[in-house]
Amino acid sequence: MGFILLAARALKEINSEFSDSPLRLQICIMITGVTFFIFACLTPTISAMRRWLIVSSIVTITYILILLVILVKDGKSNKHTDYEVEGSKTDKVFNALGAISALIFANSPGMLPEIQVFLQTIVSQHMFISPVHETLDTKFLKLEESMFSRENIKRRLCLRALFFTVNTFVAAAFPFMEDFVNMIGSFSLIPLTFLSASMVFIKVKSKTATMEKKAWHSYNIVLFSLLTVATTSSAVRLVIKNIQDYSFFADA
Repeated sequence: MGFILLAARALKEINSEFSDSPLRLQICIMITGVTFFIFACLTPTISAMRRWLIVSSIVTITYILILLVILVKDGKSNKHTDYEVEGSKTDKVFNALGAISALIFANSPGMLPEIQVFLQTIVSQHMFISPVHETLDTKFLKLEESMFSRENIKRRLCLRALFFTVNTFVAAAFPFMEDFVNMIGSFSLIPLTFLSASMVFIKVKSKTATMEKKAWHSYNIVLFSLLTVATTSSAVRLVIKNIQDYSFFADA
């Protein structure tokens, strides 16, 4: 949901640079929702994503080049741009903490498999951090049949359609949904990404690890526990503020 809204905002900004009457945010959300749905259907498992690495790289580079063109265009047309960050000192601090949560959430798809591998090596071979699509597929698909059997393809299309329809509608209705994404990233992904590995290490290796390693992991636990509290407080504050400022289906 957060990625749909983020992609839609980026699409709207790109469109506004080349059009005097840019598309409404909700139209961009529908476009990105359909794109996510198609991609999810074409990549039914994590393993299938490897086929899209080249395509993903090309799209990413293209997006970066578009951004560079826009930056150069804006820089030439307005040489007196004020780059001062708006808001009070308190707002700047809370916004910076919110940005940390957003960055962690955005990078979590790449970090979670690494955490899974680390935990497997020291705890159990049966631990698995499963993405939502694979969880749904395991529950509703016929496991005795092939992933690409007619029945499983039909069920998978229905699951993906329902999932992205709900996510796209909620993202369109709540244009500040990324604030909830920040909140999820702060109180769940920061502990999972930075705390869990150190806590498991101390639990399992406390009797054999050196004092330096135990001190390092203890330091990580304290530091990222404080960061979790700070970023979660920032996310909750931003959610409350934007609930008061935004309306349903706002073009913002």
